[in-house]
Amino acid sequence: MLIDITEWINVEAIQLLTHHTSAVVAAVVLFWFVGWLVKRTLHDSIMKRIVLLLDELVLVCIFAYFVYELLFFLYLRMRVLPPS
Repeated sequence: MLIDITEWINVEAIQLLTHHTSAVVAAVVLFWFVGWLVKRTLHDSIMKRIVLLLDELVLVCIFAYFVYELLFFLYLRMRVLPPS
């Protein structure tokens, strides 16, 4: 008796995890580069601190959005799809 592997594995969830992982890695690299560039080019001032704070705030918001989207998707998929 052969069991299809797609019954065990949620391919859409794996695709979503892969997409989010690559997006998070890209966001971390880009925001690290922006922070590094700001630290190297701007003089120590209030503007430099504001830009670095906004950089960190936007990164945290992006992470929160990815977590929300991932959990919301998985929650809806588990509630909407009937068990096989």
